[in-house]
This record gives sequence, C-alpha cells and structure tokens, in this order.
Amino acid sequence: MKKIFSKLMAGMAFLVFSACAAQVDDPAKFSKTVKINKLLILPFKDMSAIYGKSNSVRCPLCGRVYLTGEVPKGAADFLTEHLTGIIKSRTDFTVIPGNHINILLPDPASGDAAQKSERMLLIEAVRIAGADAVISGYVYRFKQRVGTAYAAESPASVAFGVHMINGSDGRMLWSGQIDDTQHHLSNNLFEIASFFKRGGSWVTSEELAVLGLEKIFKKFPKS
Repeated sequence: MKKIFSKLMAGMAFLVFSACAAQVDDPAKFSKTVKINKLLILPFKDMSAIYGKSNSVRCPLCGRVYLTGEVPKGAADFLTEHLTGIIKSRTDFTVIPGNHINILLPDPASGDAAQKSERMLLIEAVRIAGADAVISGYVYRFKQRVGTAYAAESPASVAFGVHMINGSDGRMLWSGQIDDTQHHLSNNLFEIASFFKRGGSWVTSEELAVLGLEKIFKKFPKS
C-alpha cells in the first residue's frame, strides 16, 4: 500500500489525467428487429477544414456542439483505420469501405439550402453500397501535444463523434462521442485510474484518440 501511495505522490508532481467528456448512447436502444449484415464505414470528415479552427460546430447528426481546433493531415485517415479495425475484430458485420462514395456527403459550409440533409445522403450512400447500415465519423479537433512524454508544454486534445445510421429509415442506431484533453493529475484526484492507465505521462493525440475509440466501442451493439 505504501508503495502504491508513493507512486501516486510521485506522479502528482507532474501529470496527468484526462478531462474526458465521453458519451455513448445506450445500446439498449439498438432494436433487435434491425437486421444488419453489411456495414458501410465512411471516412471521418474533418469538420475543422470545413468550418475553420476555434469555432463552435454542431454535429450534423446528433446536435452535440464541439470546439474545432487543429486537425493535421492524416488524422481523419488514422481514425477511420482504427475504427474499421475495431469493428472487424469485434463484430461479425461484413465491412464495406466507403472511400469511393465519400463525395456524396454534403458541404455544410456551402450555405446551399437545396442540399439534401446529411442523414438523407447517408441513406443514399447505404443504398449505393448495398449495405444495411452506415457508420459516419466527424473529427473536430486532433491537437498534438507539444513537448515530450514527461515534459509537455501543451497537452494533446481530441474531439470526434461516431454514429451508426440505419440504411432503411435513417434512424440513429448507436452514437459515441469523445471530447478529451489531458490535464495535470493534481487537478482532480478522482482520475487516478486514467493516470496509471496512461503510464503517468503526456500521451500523443493518436494515443488519446485510440483510448477514446476503445472507450466508446465498449458499448457498441453486437452483430
């Protein structure tokens, strides 16, 4: 016990827990009458590229508001790759990559009132792909830490949402969101578990994102 306490006190000298606002819709809402065999996975959409940085942006599907920030090149692909890997390893869905139909999705910043809604275009994408449902992801922030694992000037910060839409009626079957920034452990002693899980160090944005995906997919509906 003394050894554990000493380790905790040493860690408090410099870092680090996460002020993580994770939200996952109750999987009990996933209707057992919805039969899904083929699942279309669309590439993450970079919302910061559309709306710019430091803006409050509402998710086009769930309505949750995020503060946009830095999203470096390759971040959306990174999230898409890891999301796809999780689904392939944990479900029996036949996964259909959606890179070739990403152009169907609308540009919310265009101001064109004649555009179809995001939900309607997702239904259209499902039809074209011959799938039963679609997963669509939106990344708002993917800020890398500045500094090293034990001496960071600025922490990593990520924000993204992942949504599963029924292809027949556009109903939301499942949704998970992460809005996460690391902070000093001494700011909140109730986050001790996160401190040790992350090795008592400042993690990268990639590590923070993977932990976020793991967290929200713990309640992903089984196929």
